[in-house]
Amino acid sequence: MAKYQAMTQEWLDAWKQKIVQSKEYREIAKNWEGSVSIIVNPDPERGIPEQIYLFTDYWHGDVRDFFICDKAKAQTAKFVMAGDYARWKQGAKKEVDATKALMQGKLKLKGDLTYIVRNIKTVNKVIDLLCEIETVWPDEM
Repeated sequence: MAKYQAMTQEWLDAWKQKIVQSKEYREIAKNWEGSVSIIVNPDPERGIPEQIYLFTDYWHGDVRDFFICDKAKAQTAKFVMAGDYARWKQGAKKEVDATKALMQGKLKLKGDLTYIVRNIKTVNKVIDLLCEIETVWPDEM
């Protein structure tokens, strides 16, 4: 299996492909509408010299866009989630529950948290599929 460097377009493409290929995702995400931006705060000691902006877009079981973007584009998402690199890494490795991290303020959310909670199976499936990607993290290189 190929390894992908986290927070790169290649990694996003692999994640998108995993989601596209998942019949289970298509079924449980049939009611999801909207884009999600992930903002990773700088952490130079861990290999993140500046903020990273990732834009993902989902629509009724389909996956539309997955790309690295600028701050302006990230802010257009229906849901904008921001946090420290260490938290994102923990969430992507399922060491921390992303929804709990949002509710505890460890990840910041601009958007409707109740919508996310109502669609938690969709959120969890997207994270599960990310966990299937063999990822090399910047602080592990």
